[in-house]
Amino acid sequence: MEESTQQDERRIAEDFRRQLQERSLQGFVHQSTAERLRWLDQNPELLEQIAGASWGSTSGTGLTPDQFKEKLAAVPLVTPHDEPFTHSIVQMLSQQIECACQELGIPLHSGVAYGSTAELEVSAKKYGVHFTQASVVTLSTGFITFCSSISRMFALSLPHEREGDRLRVSLAPELVLAKIQSDADLREYWEKVFGDYAIGSGPLAGNHRLVPFPASYTRGQLLFAIERFSLAHEYGHHIGQHGRKQEAGAEGDATGFKDEFEADLFALSLDRYIGMRETRPNVFSASGAAGAVLLKCHDCVRRVQQILLTGDDAIQSDGVHPATSDRIEAFGALDHELPEDQRDYLKKMRNDCVIIVDETYKLLRPIYGAKHRQGVRPLPPTSPNEFDGGVERENKCFW
Repeated sequence: MEESTQQDERRIAEDFRRQLQERSLQGFVHQSTAERLRWLDQNPELLEQIAGASWGSTSGTGLTPDQFKEKLAAVPLVTPHDEPFTHSIVQMLSQQIECACQELGIPLHSGVAYGSTAELEVSAKKYGVHFTQASVVTLSTGFITFCSSISRMFALSLPHEREGDRLRVSLAPELVLAKIQSDADLREYWEKVFGDYAIGSGPLAGNHRLVPFPASYTRGQLLFAIERFSLAHEYGHHIGQHGRKQEAGAEGDATGFKDEFEADLFALSLDRYIGMRETRPNVFSASGAAGAVLLKCHDCVRRVQQILLTGDDAIQSDGVHPATSDRIEAFGALDHELPEDQRDYLKKMRNDCVIIVDETYKLLRPIYGAKHRQGVRPLPPTSPNEFDGGVERENKCFW
């Protein structure tokens, strides 16, 4: 395809993305970058927290608050509805993914118009743009805060020990679960994260606890790996041109299931490729634990929603996405990529992370049953609330 045609199609996709943002804003408008910087100047303590959460400033590394403000002011906003905090995150991840695709010779067709929407639901989506080979990929504000919350609560739950210049982190389920059970504040944090996102107030609930060093380092690695896996999953749908011809059927969609598995494995492989080449290799990327934690935690949120609605946590397939356990089990198809001397350790790490989430959910499940009996119910959704890993089957064209 000629470069001029690709550029035209990318512009069409960006216009479509702008219209999606307008639809999610429902008449509201974001503050300008200048207004946000003014607000940060008036809240220096919060600025320091945001700088650390967004770019990692632990133990004197990363960006200072002033450097953070400079970086934020320099973020190029493609549409008038782009919000600099979230857009900077998506831009960084997309650049990593696209550079890796270029290095590996993976075609990006006419490209991806990437960004975020103001939706509070946990939503990551890929939209095909009719009559083009371009796509729109968006992460909702709710999704970005969800990744932040689960990486924070997970890192706080892992026992950390300093051994000179080395850091030892335990993922042994029995030790992690013992820590959660013995720490009422930590247990309540897990309960609130799952419960708040199930109710629909997660992004507004203020679950922004500080994570002290050395857990902050683990949290940063897990957060970047989770976010990168999720965005790479959507890129996988774009690269595979998924969802352009088929529709989900009432009895389930075998093609949709196949597309989800393909996008998951693409995301795992690309996240692994990027994470293993970082200055300090990211074991959450290498093992696939990041993707497993994300899928499991979102599954827990869906189950809590179901408990609050019906009193039972059985969830039905949407006909497009395979069961979470099947998706995670499929990660094993790429374990041959792992170095042989580290393979067993990394596989066990992924499995241990799954056990930790599963067992913590079992510990908390009676609490949500009690809330259902007290009359607590989810807020009415304003848009589909799902970790899409997803495809719009019938995208309307608004340009």
